Amino acid sequence: MLFPTHLKPAEPNTATSLENERRKATFSPNEMETFVFGKKKLETREKLLKMMRAEPEIFGMENFYHLSRVEKLDHCFKQELRLVQLLREGTITKEDIMAFSGSFGPQGPYDLTRGMFIPTLEKQGTEEQKEVFLKPALDYRIIGCYAQTEMGHGSNIRSLETTATFIEETDEFEINSPTLTSTKWWIGSLGISSTHACVIAQLIVKGKNYGIFPFVVPIRSTVDHKPFPGVTVGDIGPKFGFNTMDNGFLSLDRVRIPRFNLLQRYITVSRNGAVTRPKNIDPRVTYGTMVEVRAHIASNMGEKLAKAVTVATRYTAVRRQFGEAGKPETPVLDYGIVQYRLIPLLAKAYAMLGMSVEFFEQYIKCTAAIASGDFSLLKEMHAVSCGLKRWSSETAVYGVDTCRHLCGGHGFSQFSGLNEFFTDIYPNIIWEGDNYVLAQQTTKYLVKAANGVSKGEEVEKNDTTNVMRQFANNGASNKGAYSWNNLSSKQVANNNSVLLDILAYRFVCMVNNMTERIHVKGESFEDLLVTSQQVCTAHSEYIVCLYFSRFINRLPSNSPLRPVLDLLFAVSALSFLTRNTGELYSLPESGQITSQLVTDLESEYLEKIKLLRPQAVPLVDAFGISDEQLNSSLGRYDGKVYEDYMQRALNEPLNRDGTGDEIRKRFFEKYIGPTLHGGKGGAGVSKL
Repeated sequence: MLFPTHLKPAEPNTATSLENERRKATFSPNEMETFVFGKKKLETREKLLKMMRAEPEIFGMENFYHLSRVEKLDHCFKQELRLVQLLREGTITKEDIMAFSGSFGPQGPYDLTRGMFIPTLEKQGTEEQKEVFLKPALDYRIIGCYAQTEMGHGSNIRSLETTATFIEETDEFEINSPTLTSTKWWIGSLGISSTHACVIAQLIVKGKNYGIFPFVVPIRSTVDHKPFPGVTVGDIGPKFGFNTMDNGFLSLDRVRIPRFNLLQRYITVSRNGAVTRPKNIDPRVTYGTMVEVRAHIASNMGEKLAKAVTVATRYTAVRRQFGEAGKPETPVLDYGIVQYRLIPLLAKAYAMLGMSVEFFEQYIKCTAAIASGDFSLLKEMHAVSCGLKRWSSETAVYGVDTCRHLCGGHGFSQFSGLNEFFTDIYPNIIWEGDNYVLAQQTTKYLVKAANGVSKGEEVEKNDTTNVMRQFANNGASNKGAYSWNNLSSKQVANNNSVLLDILAYRFVCMVNNMTERIHVKGESFEDLLVTSQQVCTAHSEYIVCLYFSRFINRLPSNSPLRPVLDLLFAVSALSFLTRNTGELYSLPESGQITSQLVTDLESEYLEKIKLLRPQAVPLVDAFGISDEQLNSSLGRYDGKVYEDYMQRALNEPLNRDGTGDEIRKRFFEKYIGPTLHGGKGGAGVSKL
């Protein structure tokens, strides 16, 4: 199909409009990109882009939106094979593959062998087990998955039904799925790919249940890929999104495995059935893989949100609607209601990216301590990872959806790059712990810590408990803790540390109130589940801003990047504080968070959104997300939105020369023609 080529260009030109936006920058986007992501990550990004551009027949994604699910899987398997070949050639590293999976395309079918199977082997296997299982997994000689979730159990992992019973006579474990609901379900990389599964099952020795532990179970032959006897395995079928991942089901009918296949770093079963565990081991260490995955989710969501914000910002900067008669129409981004919806998401994307650097450093510190036998950091890391996974996934998922809406009708097109992207990241609010359940875990830790602080007990020192002490008794014993006293709303809004103090004071007061209701008034935690959601959110918002501020403070005070980063921080913090002003109004009067201050902070928030407007396009440019990664007509770097949009539409199979003509002819002859001319067509004789 040919489209007219004699049409005159639209004025103002979209490409020119975007260039004009870039001239407003008060900072260097390149310098910002280097600061946010680091030189190493940018070098990896450039290396992977070069790889993709060298082999477009394998890595090109421009036709991806036209493919069926099977065709998409075929495309991703082809990419996976090429990545493994390049790894074995030494052209790329395993870290490069992880970066590719996270940033350059849809989730590949081997992602869970990299993201969960291998980390479990690394952290819970013995050196001998690593030689047998980890070494071939790293070289893709075996492909694995992490089989925990069951059809009948997700969040309540302690009640998993799959059993692993020690058979002393043969020195084996018998892995069994006793019921339909015990079938492992939703397991990524299982439906088609995996040869092995790390099965989480109830360990039973001599009739005693020791709880859930990981077992490596061979499920398919590495020779012909057929399932082993007793193994029923398959794909769970089409989903709302994430359809390039082969989520599968697994039922094990008394499958025997060697005793050696129980990962034994933190538990040992001897030949005669003696069960031993190292001393001073926190039992939650066996949940280490989940903590790691939650840490990765919290770290990765910033890049996901940045992608959507890039598309929406560039498009609303060039899309024009309404305006004064006789003048060019107004860029959509100039309308206040659009800024109110978009600019805070831009700020939160930066907050997430900055937070993730600090958070992952904390996670690495925690895992290093655990490796040396120190479990003192695990409790807070578990609580913080639950809260940040919840906050970051909800902020990113709902933020991407908002970006789709901001693109108007064209946001509904797959060519926006936001629809399949939205459905692919949506599961992050559910998997690795339902967000409502995770909030309860975080809040239980907070209440326990607050109760200990209030009683003067020895409570571990960390970022959370430090501010609990600072605002002990809601600050009544430490009037100097109220750094916002005697400051105007503008002074508060322009001071990062004061904003942090208010965020801390808010969450501490909310935790203290909940603690009093439970430990003094005798209310049950179960009756306060709605409150627990609010407490968890307030705590996570404080942690996000705390980590983001530390990230910003890595820059010297005179850095040209500081002013815009401080503005991004202020918009993030003020969006949190004004999200539900009822929380501020309910704080103790002694804190002097007056109604006037709250009202004025809302005004400051709107003012700072306006101040960020001119920097919006330069700020999304600083994310450095390539057109290949965006795969979006609306978010193109060069601003040629409508030209690309039309070209993609012409490439639709219904419109292509040859295939399009044949399809249209068939539809006309079978259906449209008989409709127009009164024939029966393909419907046949009525069966009524």
